[in-house]
Amino acid sequence: MSTPEHSGQHLPMHLHEVHPDDWESHRDIRLEMLREAPDAFWFTYADEAVYDEADWRERIEGAWLVQARDVDGVIGSAGLGSHWEPERATTATLFGMYVAPRARGRGVGEALVGAVLDEARRRGKSVVVLEVADTNAPAIALYERCGFVRTGTTHPHPRNDAVHEVEMVARLG
Repeated sequence: MSTPEHSGQHLPMHLHEVHPDDWESHRDIRLEMLREAPDAFWFTYADEAVYDEADWRERIEGAWLVQARDVDGVIGSAGLGSHWEPERATTATLFGMYVAPRARGRGVGEALVGAVLDEARRRGKSVVVLEVADTNAPAIALYERCGFVRTGTTHPHPRNDAVHEVEMVARLG
């Protein structure tokens, strides 16, 4: 995968497709995201901190995951999930999107979203859908820059009544 340089910082970053043997780095970034941005995800740190190696490996096998890495380690992660219902066979979901605070403003988010959209195309998907907290303006702006538009559908956040999940969709051409 590519090695972009962003924002004049010239720190090499590359994308890495996650495999079961990457379970420790996946666990570490996943637990970091749940601690750092609890309202961005449906599950909590407490839900997932108890997982063992077998649980993490199983979660990796069940989805397509990509990490952004630099010389200091994993700096972001995103996933692509497919729908199994026949009427949604051409739809995929972008989930688990996270960029570590230390790496924000370097194009990491755009690289991760681009990788997810490319994988969706490779899998023959024509639509990628996501949900984002209405309070997360930087994430909404990122998704809009990457071609996502709001559908008008919102859902209450599962744990925080002050937050609503905004559905966004990208149509792949």
